[in-house]
Amino acid sequence: MADGGEALTLGDLHGETRLVHDLFRGGYAQEAVRKAAQRYINRVAELATDDPGSRDRQGVDLINRVFSEDNPVLTFSSRETLPERDEHNGYRFLGVGLTLAIRNVMTHLDNHGLTETEALEWLAFISAMHRRLDSVQQVLPEQDAGAPNPVGTEAS
Repeated sequence: MADGGEALTLGDLHGETRLVHDLFRGGYAQEAVRKAAQRYINRVAELATDDPGSRDRQGVDLINRVFSEDNPVLTFSSRETLPERDEHNGYRFLGVGLTLAIRNVMTHLDNHGLTETEALEWLAFISAMHRRLDSVQQVLPEQDAGAPNPVGTEAS
């Protein structure tokens, strides 16, 4: 890095991105990013499997259902304060953006023109999203939304 700090490497990224490291190293940067983005969406679906309303949803529809502002299935905090609600909604919007701008675009374009540096930056973003999912909490239907339960995600 220009400031003399440590450089970020693939090995520093969240464990959920490991499945794409060989693609990235093999010169398939766009496919690596696309698959990492898809893994995030799949992981959200896996964490929400107890919710019947999430089972047949995919992509943006899934993200918006699972991280709904008013009736979420999974939450990043108790959502009791404005900053907690902002954080929850922000991660929902980041998930929607990841789905639309990364996964969908890279699925439908043969060559998006990503450089290796840009691909690594996207992988780092997706890694950060996975790290945040590690502490997500499930909101059970019979619970008050202010009392979420951890879903036990320990992958990192």
